[in-house]
Amino acid sequence: MPPEPYRTPSCPTCAASHVEQVRICELCEEPFVPSVAGADACDPCLRKACRVVARASAEKTAPKRAKAVLRWLPVALAVLTVGILSFNTLVFVDTARRITELRAAPHPAGKHRAKSKSKGKPKTPAPPKQIAATPAPPPPRAETFDDTSIPALTSVLAELRPEAHDPDALLARVQKLREAGLDIFLVRTNIGKNVFDGGSDLRTRISPVQKGGKTVGVRYSRLGADAIESLAGVQPGDVLVSINGYGVDSPDRALSGYASSREKGGAVFELFRNGRRVVLDVRWPK
Repeated sequence: MPPEPYRTPSCPTCAASHVEQVRICELCEEPFVPSVAGADACDPCLRKACRVVARASAEKTAPKRAKAVLRWLPVALAVLTVGILSFNTLVFVDTARRITELRAAPHPAGKHRAKSKSKGKPKTPAPPKQIAATPAPPPPRAETFDDTSIPALTSVLAELRPEAHDPDALLARVQKLREAGLDIFLVRTNIGKNVFDGGSDLRTRISPVQKGGKTVGVRYSRLGADAIESLAGVQPGDVLVSINGYGVDSPDRALSGYASSREKGGAVFELFRNGRRVVLDVRWPK
């Protein structure tokens, strides 16, 4: 006898035959074994029905969002309109205030003239303006200083006889002058390199100083960092009167002083600083 449909031969647990509860699906009208008690449809139809319901719910949510946007759109437009009107009002008020201040301010004379109310009279053309010739600038002249604040702006080392141009001999004379009571401030400096190896520093600026119409020295207005005077201790504003016993009253004697310092390996600068005589002794290797 063939086995009955939907009947298992035996239960693996109790070894007895059981009849499975088979039902007809209401959606596809096919027999199925319900996995959950009370199920009216098979599992594939249930999953398909769930997808259809979810899609329908999503389609219903979109109109709700559109309704919410349409509900708040008039409010947003009203707020934006009020803001624009307020800004325009503030700009108008500020512009009116500025115009009132400009009208109330007094106008400088000669800038605004009243228009002539006469009509029918031809206007007389204004005569052409005459442009005055610009005077030519004065010719440049060398900057000089006539220093009368220092009563004795002269070089002592250059006036002593017999002349001495050796730095050691000049220092010996400075010591004797100090012992005799002459106010001289002596400064000694040693430089580890020959200051003439790098050439002259073009950043140095000097101007002649005159005393009674005669050049007695030069004033330093600016000093280069590598200049021999800067290394020796000369400061801006100092008035140099001699180099190695040579006065600087003429370019030739000043050049002779620099040549002597190059040959001797040292220089003795005699200068005035704030009304006081200063002697700078600077030495370097030959």
